Amino acid sequence: MLTFSACNDDDGVDADKPRITSVNFVTGVDAKAGEVMEVRASFTDDENLSEAYFEIHENFDGHKHGKANTKFEASEIISLDGTQDEKTIEFSVPTTAAAGPYHLEISVLDKAGNRSDVKVLPFNITQDGQPVFVNLNETMNISSKDFTIDFTVTDDIDLAEIIYELYEHTSNGEIEITDGDIDLDGSDDTSFKFNQNFSAPEGADELEFIVRVTDSDGNLTVGEVEIEVQP
Repeated sequence: MLTFSACNDDDGVDADKPRITSVNFVTGVDAKAGEVMEVRASFTDDENLSEAYFEIHENFDGHKHGKANTKFEASEIISLDGTQDEKTIEFSVPTTAAAGPYHLEISVLDKAGNRSDVKVLPFNITQDGQPVFVNLNETMNISSKDFTIDFTVTDDIDLAEIIYELYEHTSNGEIEITDGDIDLDGSDDTSFKFNQNFSAPEGADELEFIVRVTDSDGNLTVGEVEIEVQP
């Protein structure tokens, strides 16, 4: 993780935090392994800007590294000046970067040592050989308590693990209904047919199904299904 230094301001002058005013993924929120990801960010401060901090880390929820690909990490510190500044930064994503969800964290420091809040932005790294969902719809409607989720997932070399979770959306947040973990122990599992029966809780209106599939190269593909329960 990046570390930050700050100057003490005993006389109370310039205690205002600098701000990140905009962030734009110039090349899109899907960055392909082996290519360059370009990010443009704007900053402002009431007195004088100093430095911007950029850090990339994975958001794989504890999934293991694979045989061929590794989770991508990177960090940069960019000098700033004036009360407003804009910078464009390029990250070279290696060809061996594991596909999956990542976070870009940005913060900014001014000359007085005031640090902004950290802005966290999600993005994805993609690989040509990552797991692919077939017939997994993003939304579905159900008219009875019991229902089935049915789809196929494929990979160019070998599927390793399938983790799924079912949640109910309530006024108090998400409540987990059930989860499961399917280990594929073969060395050439290039296709898997998922077919599972579920039951919606009494009175539920909205459910969410999340499935995470990892292949033997360490690539992770995440699928989500929003489920409307019809009265």
